[in-house]
Amino acid sequence: MKKKTKGNLDANKNKIGYQFVAHWILGLLMFFIIPIIDSIKYSLTNITIAAGELKFKFIGIENYRQMLLSDAKYLDNVRDSVSTMFSSVPIIIALSLILAIVLNQKFKGRLIARSIFFMPVIIATGVVMVLLKSGYLRVPLFNVTSGAEYEYGGLIDFNEILLKLNFPSSINGLFAKYLSNVFDLIWSCGVQIILFLSGLQSISPQLYEVSKIEGATKWEEFWYVTIPMLKDVILLVLIYTMIQLFTSLDNPVVAQAYSIMKNNQIYDLSSAMLWGYFVLVMAVMGIVLLLYKQLCLKRWE
Repeated sequence: MKKKTKGNLDANKNKIGYQFVAHWILGLLMFFIIPIIDSIKYSLTNITIAAGELKFKFIGIENYRQMLLSDAKYLDNVRDSVSTMFSSVPIIIALSLILAIVLNQKFKGRLIARSIFFMPVIIATGVVMVLLKSGYLRVPLFNVTSGAEYEYGGLIDFNEILLKLNFPSSINGLFAKYLSNVFDLIWSCGVQIILFLSGLQSISPQLYEVSKIEGATKWEEFWYVTIPMLKDVILLVLIYTMIQLFTSLDNPVVAQAYSIMKNNQIYDLSSAMLWGYFVLVMAVMGIVLLLYKQLCLKRWE
């Protein structure tokens, strides 16, 4: 009888879960499947525009060979993208967890503080972000013809601030770069903080009471109670953060492909760039998740 009840409970949970994602699956089928298939076709063909129409000539993997062997910037951009992901993900996860623990405490103005840290998420999904991108986000753009590289942006010009503070000009650039990176990392923590907050609030207070009775310190509570109970949330945050960094508009690979697609109307090569990048991203994420499962999840079970 218990097994049957447990089976019915799991079936009900799965049913509710499918109901929550049904609208997303419907949207995927309606709006994304056809463009995805078209982009695969573009990557395997040579596209020419004649009389306002696209004409396709199948060339196999020629676009992939060109992006790997003929494009001087593509592999460098891929390397920069992967290295940025590996250097940023641990910092974002650690910073988000620390801020979530602080915001989970009881203090005056807690709701206002939570709203402030979630504000970037609201701004980043609206028209305001489009305006900010003309001033803040430094998105590298590439001209496929001339090979020129340029960027736009500057809502907060840290270099100018440091100059007004009479910092030596020889170190202004380095300090401005570090300050901009820290600002970007904090700006990217909004959703992660919310996810960690929900995970922290789901931990039973009885576990902390037992640890206090056993004489555990706060540091031991953190490593032996909080972290193991957040193992699934950490996995979710890890996946979300990697996807966020890999698909961001200031990602050099995405920026390069978008630039040659928009400015030069080269749809075949840009599609090949993005699909090659997608395969690499899936491989990197698979390795990271496998290591997390082997090194962390099994240890915390």
